[in-house]
Amino acid sequence: MLAAAVAAFLTVFVAEFGDKSQLVCLTMACRYPPLQVLAGAMTAMALVLGLAAGVGNLIADVIPHTLVAIIAGFFFIGVGLLTWLRGDQEHEEGSGSGGFFQTLGMIFLAEFGDKTQLAVLFLAASFNYPVAVFAGAMIAMFINHVFAIYLGNRFVSRLKPHYIKVGSTIIFIAIGLALVIFEAGFLF
Repeated sequence: MLAAAVAAFLTVFVAEFGDKSQLVCLTMACRYPPLQVLAGAMTAMALVLGLAAGVGNLIADVIPHTLVAIIAGFFFIGVGLLTWLRGDQEHEEGSGSGGFFQTLGMIFLAEFGDKTQLAVLFLAASFNYPVAVFAGAMIAMFINHVFAIYLGNRFVSRLKPHYIKVGSTIIFIAIGLALVIFEAGFLF
């Protein structure tokens, strides 16, 4: 059981380092309170990885990966365009829950059907210890995303709001295009 958790931790930690969900957390931490972003990210990861560990191969049978990638890609492009259209705003530490829900939605769509979810699915099937695989994967996700949120909140958020808006717009649209072009197999 420990081997399953360690294998999941190492696989997910390496696979997620610098991945799109980590970049989402970095940019979201520039605009929202870090704990909201972390809670949204970890909730999304728990849902996605829980599905992978618990449901296994049914996910691939029910929803084609290409469809999920296309929906997620256009969602990210839309968020990028909305970010661009919004006026420059200072970093707000509001009491609302916008950071939680926006992060949850973006990360859920980004990670559903992603390599990390598939890795957890196959590890759970291989080791036959889905809870241990889930725990190892979630610890890796937590460490990766705390790092990204810390960087976003402490350093990137000190930039002028206009630069954050431009950078966020570029990152979200680039992630969306990458999902549509590479993940879904479309070439323009």
